[in-house]
Amino acid sequence: MRGVRMDDIAKQMNVSKKTIYQLYNTKDKLINICVETYLNRVENIFRIIRHDSPDILVCLWEVSKAYIENLYRANPPFWNDVFRYSEYKYIFTEYNSTWSSELENIISICQKEKYIIPDLDISAFLESFTTLLYNARFVECLPMMLRNSACFMLRGIMTANGIERFERLRDVSCKKVNEKISIKRLTSPPCVALAVWGETHRTLFCGEGLRRIKT
Repeated sequence: MRGVRMDDIAKQMNVSKKTIYQLYNTKDKLINICVETYLNRVENIFRIIRHDSPDILVCLWEVSKAYIENLYRANPPFWNDVFRYSEYKYIFTEYNSTWSSELENIISICQKEKYIIPDLDISAFLESFTTLLYNARFVECLPMMLRNSACFMLRGIMTANGIERFERLRDVSCKKVNEKISIKRLTSPPCVALAVWGETHRTLFCGEGLRRIKT
Protein backbone atom coordinates (compact mmCIF):
# COMPACT_ATOMS: atom_id res chain seq x y z
CA MET A 1 0.00 0.00 0.00
CA ARG A 2 2.90 2.35 0.73
CA GLY A 3 4.16 1.94 -2.84
CA VAL A 4 0.84 2.66 -4.55
CA ARG A 5 0.70 6.14 -6.08
CA MET A 6 -2.32 8.32 -6.74
CA ASP A 7 -1.61 7.75 -10.44
CA ASP A 8 -2.13 4.01 -9.91
CA ILE A 9 -5.38 4.62 -8.05
CA ALA A 10 -6.67 7.02 -10.71
CA LYS A 11 -5.85 4.53 -13.45
CA GLN A 12 -7.66 1.69 -11.67
CA MET A 13 -10.70 3.90 -11.04
CA ASN A 14 -10.62 5.15 -14.63
CA VAL A 15 -10.59 8.80 -13.62
CA SER A 16 -7.98 11.56 -13.83
CA LYS A 17 -5.46 12.16 -11.08
CA LYS A 18 -6.82 15.71 -10.80
CA THR A 19 -10.30 14.35 -10.05
CA ILE A 20 -8.88 12.11 -7.31
CA TYR A 21 -7.21 15.08 -5.62
CA GLN A 22 -10.34 17.22 -5.96
CA LEU A 23 -12.38 14.56 -4.20
CA TYR A 24 -9.92 13.35 -1.56
CA ASN A 25 -7.01 15.84 -1.36
CA THR A 26 -4.54 13.20 -0.18
CA LYS A 27 -3.98 9.47 -0.43
CA ASP A 28 -4.38 9.13 3.33
CA LYS A 29 -7.83 10.73 3.19
CA LEU A 30 -8.84 8.33 0.42
CA ILE A 31 -7.57 5.42 2.50
CA ASN A 32 -9.54 6.61 5.54
CA ILE A 33 -12.74 6.86 3.50
CA CYS A 34 -12.16 3.36 2.11
CA VAL A 35 -11.63 1.99 5.62
CA GLU A 36 -14.80 3.69 6.87
CA THR A 37 -16.78 2.33 3.91
CA TYR A 38 -15.38 -1.14 4.47
CA LEU A 39 -16.29 -1.14 8.18
CA ASN A 40 -19.84 -0.05 7.34
CA ARG A 41 -20.10 -2.95 4.91
CA VAL A 42 -18.82 -5.35 7.55
CA GLU A 43 -21.59 -4.20 9.89
CA ASN A 44 -24.02 -4.90 7.07
CA ILE A 45 -22.55 -8.39 6.68
CA PHE A 46 -23.18 -8.98 10.40
CA ARG A 47 -26.81 -7.86 10.07
CA ILE A 48 -27.37 -10.19 7.12
CA ILE A 49 -25.84 -13.14 8.98
CA ARG A 50 -27.94 -12.45 12.08
CA HIS A 51 -31.07 -12.30 9.94
CA ASP A 52 -30.29 -15.49 8.02
CA SER A 53 -28.86 -17.45 10.97
CA PRO A 54 -31.40 -17.49 13.83
CA ASP A 55 -29.45 -20.27 15.58
CA ILE A 56 -26.52 -18.79 17.51
CA LEU A 57 -24.10 -21.60 16.64
CA VAL A 58 -24.81 -21.18 12.93
CA CYS A 59 -24.26 -17.46 13.39
CA LEU A 60 -20.89 -18.16 15.03
CA TRP A 61 -19.79 -20.35 12.13
CA GLU A 62 -21.04 -17.95 9.44
CA VAL A 63 -19.26 -14.95 10.98
CA SER A 64 -16.07 -17.03 11.30
CA LYS A 65 -16.30 -17.97 7.61
CA ALA A 66 -16.98 -14.35 6.66
CA TYR A 67 -13.86 -13.28 8.59
CA ILE A 68 -11.79 -15.75 6.59
CA GLU A 69 -13.35 -14.72 3.28
CA ASN A 70 -12.54 -11.09 4.00
CA LEU A 71 -8.90 -11.94 4.63
CA TYR A 72 -8.79 -13.08 0.99
CA ARG A 73 -10.25 -9.83 -0.32
CA ALA A 74 -6.79 -8.28 -0.15
CA ASN A 75 -3.40 -9.65 -1.11
CA PRO A 76 -0.68 -10.53 1.46
CA PRO A 77 1.36 -7.34 0.69
CA PHE A 78 -1.63 -5.29 1.83
CA TRP A 79 -1.87 -7.16 5.14
CA ASN A 80 1.89 -6.82 5.57
CA ASP A 81 1.66 -3.04 5.18
CA VAL A 82 -1.21 -2.55 7.62
CA PHE A 83 0.43 -4.78 10.22
CA ARG A 84 4.04 -3.70 9.82
CA TYR A 85 4.01 0.06 9.22
CA SER A 86 2.91 2.40 11.98
CA GLU A 87 1.12 4.87 9.69
CA TYR A 88 -1.28 2.13 8.56
CA LYS A 89 -1.45 -0.09 11.62
CA TYR A 90 -4.68 1.59 12.72
CA ILE A 91 -6.36 -0.12 9.76
CA PHE A 92 -5.44 -3.56 11.09
CA THR A 93 -6.47 -2.54 14.61
CA GLU A 94 -9.91 -1.33 13.50
CA TYR A 95 -10.37 -4.34 11.25
CA ASN A 96 -9.53 -6.84 13.95
CA SER A 97 -11.46 -4.98 16.63
CA THR A 98 -14.65 -4.95 14.53
CA TRP A 99 -14.57 -8.69 13.83
CA SER A 100 -13.39 -9.67 17.33
CA SER A 101 -16.17 -7.62 18.95
CA GLU A 102 -18.85 -9.39 16.91
CA LEU A 103 -17.35 -12.82 17.57
CA GLU A 104 -17.04 -12.04 21.28
CA ASN A 105 -20.74 -11.13 21.50
CA ILE A 106 -21.74 -14.33 19.74
CA ILE A 107 -19.49 -16.54 21.85
CA SER A 108 -20.85 -14.89 25.03
CA ILE A 109 -24.38 -15.82 23.98
CA CYS A 110 -23.23 -19.36 23.16
CA GLN A 111 -21.69 -19.56 26.62
CA LYS A 112 -25.00 -18.59 28.23
CA GLU A 113 -26.72 -21.28 26.17
CA LYS A 114 -24.12 -23.75 27.52
CA TYR A 115 -22.70 -24.50 24.06
CA ILE A 116 -19.29 -23.06 25.08
CA ILE A 117 -17.26 -24.13 28.12
CA PRO A 118 -18.07 -21.80 31.06
CA ASP A 119 -14.50 -20.95 32.10
CA LEU A 120 -13.34 -19.84 28.64
CA ASP A 121 -11.32 -16.60 28.48
CA ILE A 122 -13.06 -15.28 25.37
CA SER A 123 -10.63 -12.41 24.71
CA ALA A 124 -7.60 -14.69 24.92
CA PHE A 125 -9.25 -17.25 22.66
CA LEU A 126 -10.15 -14.66 20.03
CA GLU A 127 -6.63 -13.25 20.05
CA SER A 128 -5.30 -16.75 19.26
CA PHE A 129 -8.13 -17.44 16.79
CA THR A 130 -7.70 -14.28 14.70
CA THR A 131 -3.88 -14.35 14.90
CA LEU A 132 -3.72 -17.93 13.62
CA LEU A 133 -6.07 -17.20 10.71
CA TYR A 134 -4.33 -13.93 9.86
CA ASN A 135 -0.88 -15.54 9.83
CA ALA A 136 -2.17 -18.45 7.73
CA ARG A 137 -3.54 -15.98 5.18
CA PHE A 138 -0.28 -14.01 5.24
CA VAL A 139 1.72 -17.10 4.23
CA GLU A 140 -0.89 -17.81 1.53
CA CYS A 141 -2.50 -20.96 2.89
CA LEU A 142 -5.59 -22.10 1.00
CA PRO A 143 -8.98 -20.86 2.29
CA MET A 144 -10.07 -24.43 3.02
CA MET A 145 -7.14 -24.82 5.42
CA LEU A 146 -8.25 -21.72 7.33
CA ARG A 147 -11.86 -22.93 7.48
CA ASN A 148 -10.74 -26.31 8.80
CA SER A 149 -8.53 -24.65 11.41
CA ALA A 150 -11.38 -22.36 12.47
CA CYS A 151 -13.71 -25.33 12.79
CA PHE A 152 -11.25 -27.27 14.97
CA MET A 153 -10.59 -24.26 17.20
CA LEU A 154 -14.30 -23.59 17.69
CA ARG A 155 -14.99 -27.24 18.48
CA GLY A 156 -12.19 -27.08 21.03
CA ILE A 157 -14.05 -24.50 23.15
CA MET A 158 -17.46 -26.19 22.96
CA THR A 159 -19.22 -28.43 25.42
CA ALA A 160 -20.27 -31.93 24.32
CA ASN A 161 -23.77 -30.64 23.66
CA GLY A 162 -22.35 -27.71 21.72
CA ILE A 163 -20.20 -29.93 19.51
CA GLU A 164 -23.08 -32.24 18.71
CA ARG A 165 -25.40 -29.37 17.81
CA PHE A 166 -22.67 -27.49 15.92
CA GLU A 167 -21.90 -30.46 13.69
CA ARG A 168 -25.56 -31.13 13.00
CA LEU A 169 -26.29 -27.51 12.10
CA ARG A 170 -23.11 -27.20 10.06
CA ASP A 171 -24.13 -30.19 7.93
CA VAL A 172 -27.51 -28.58 7.26
CA SER A 173 -25.82 -25.24 6.50
CA CYS A 174 -23.44 -26.89 3.99
CA LYS A 175 -26.36 -28.46 2.14
CA LYS A 176 -28.13 -25.10 1.90
CA VAL A 177 -24.95 -23.41 0.67
CA ASN A 178 -24.54 -25.99 -2.09
CA GLU A 179 -28.13 -25.40 -3.16
CA LYS A 180 -27.58 -21.63 -3.22
CA ILE A 181 -24.40 -21.99 -5.26
CA SER A 182 -26.25 -24.05 -7.86
CA ILE A 183 -28.96 -21.38 -8.11
CA LYS A 184 -26.46 -18.50 -8.29
CA ARG A 185 -24.63 -20.10 -11.19
CA LEU A 186 -27.86 -19.90 -13.16
CA THR A 187 -29.30 -16.57 -11.99
CA SER A 188 -26.76 -14.25 -10.36
CA PRO A 189 -25.31 -11.31 -12.32
CA PRO A 190 -21.58 -10.64 -12.03
CA CYS A 191 -20.31 -8.93 -8.92
CA VAL A 192 -19.40 -5.28 -9.59
CA ALA A 193 -16.01 -4.41 -8.11
CA LEU A 194 -14.15 -1.13 -7.63
CA ALA A 195 -10.36 -1.45 -7.39
CA VAL A 196 -8.92 1.35 -5.26
CA TRP A 197 -5.48 0.22 -4.20
CA GLY A 198 -3.96 -0.42 -7.61
CA GLU A 199 -2.78 -3.55 -9.33
CA THR A 200 -1.47 -5.38 -6.26
CA HIS A 201 -3.26 -3.68 -3.34
CA ARG A 202 -6.99 -3.81 -3.82
CA THR A 203 -10.13 -3.53 -1.75
CA LEU A 204 -13.18 -4.94 -3.51
CA PHE A 205 -16.53 -3.35 -2.90
CA CYS A 206 -19.35 -5.66 -3.94
CA GLY A 207 -22.20 -3.89 -5.67
CA GLU A 208 -24.17 -7.10 -6.08
CA GLY A 209 -24.83 -9.87 -3.62
CA LEU A 210 -23.44 -9.09 -0.18
CA ARG A 211 -24.70 -12.53 0.78
CA ARG A 212 -21.88 -14.01 -1.27
CA ILE A 213 -19.53 -13.06 1.55
CA LYS A 214 -21.07 -15.92 3.51
CA THR A 215 -20.46 -18.71 1.01
